[in-house]
Amino acid sequence: MPGNGLNRRLITLAVGLAAVIIIAVVALATRQTAEPVSATAEPAASGPPAAPAKSNFGAIVWHESPTPAPATVFKNEAGAEISLADFKGKVLVVNFWATWCAPCVKEMPTLDGLQASLGGSDFEVLAISQDREGAQVAVPFMDTNGWSNLARYTESAARFAKDAKLRGLPTSLIIDRAGNEVGRVEGDTDWSSPEIEQSLRDLIARS
Repeated sequence: MPGNGLNRRLITLAVGLAAVIIIAVVALATRQTAEPVSATAEPAASGPPAAPAKSNFGAIVWHESPTPAPATVFKNEAGAEISLADFKGKVLVVNFWATWCAPCVKEMPTLDGLQASLGGSDFEVLAISQDREGAQVAVPFMDTNGWSNLARYTESAARFAKDAKLRGLPTSLIIDRAGNEVGRVEGDTDWSSPEIEQSLRDLIARS
């Protein structure tokens, strides 16, 4: 019958059209999956700075060239505002610590001993508490632990974290007589080490 022939032709046409559509969709999907990323594509936004290599933790890293020490204001035990510029002419170990920081507390006795050993007109250890509560927490804590050779310095607004680019606590800056940062220690260390003490004596003599 004529009607049956027409129906068969319509069915054949529909099947062929469907096959073409399926082939086109598969080809498009394959192209999108396999298309390589352009070599000139913008890189992903970088995250926070990577932590230093673990082998550097607790070691003095001497800078290739000195950089000015941060001009951040902090407080002495009397509550007066001061800055590192007030100590110009001395070699400094500027240690940033907090009462809640276990590695900080661990190394503090050796910093206290370093001040007892080298402290004077040419050298000083500045242990600057980063506790938010300031002197009301830091001073009693230092007194209780018997760190009697260290002056009580505090900076509770976390300005040093930005100005000195601190990546964690404890961190210590080594400042020369001219007020420049010449070295840094990230992580706790044993400041009673003869090698560290001698390197500081050499810096005092060179400055």
